[in-house]
Amino acid sequence: MTPFSPEPIPTPSIAPLLQEARDGSAAAIGTLLEAARSYLLLQAEQQLPHALRAKLGPSDIVQETAIDAHRDFVRFRGTTQEELYAWLRTILQNNVTDAVRRFTMAQKRAANREESLSVVVDRHGISVLRAGSNTPDHSAMRREDAALVTLMLTQVPDDYQTILRLRYWEGLTFPQIADRIGRSEEAARKLWFRALSRLNTVIQATPPLPAATPPPNP
Repeated sequence: MTPFSPEPIPTPSIAPLLQEARDGSAAAIGTLLEAARSYLLLQAEQQLPHALRAKLGPSDIVQETAIDAHRDFVRFRGTTQEELYAWLRTILQNNVTDAVRRFTMAQKRAANREESLSVVVDRHGISVLRAGSNTPDHSAMRREDAALVTLMLTQVPDDYQTILRLRYWEGLTFPQIADRIGRSEEAARKLWFRALSRLNTVIQATPPLPAATPPPNP
């Protein structure tokens, strides 16, 4: 692949323009950032993981980089275009790293929420709603647990009941759920989380099951 060669910034000497930018000239900063935009966009295209593209595009990273550069330009001490582009590239790389970290943390939080809210609340003895269970009497859920969960489900709104049943008892994926309920996948995920939160509230407010009494010895 042919290396990208940044277009020269349209000024006889970049040093005075850089100084104006450091002095707070919005026009000078704008000129410099606009000249660097194509270069930064290419960098973002190369560095931004495809897994993030649905939530954050390369142009979003470039925009965030421009905002950061505008705010922190007073700290830049370079005197050449090469130094400027290297500084901007560092800011962009940091923004990509932050975006990946946020995305990864969001995925972990979502997984933890599903695990903590969907596995059983031990103090109630519920063996719990797990994605992929075909019926409330799935082997991972005792019959008395199924009855208690079913009772608790009646205490949440109908749309919450529906998405919880689709997710856990029918084992549907979020794209499948979205198609079933006629919403976007993102809307289905948000509804699911609200439903789990409400069910968790109901569970916490329900008195614990009494300890089972062992049968008498014959």
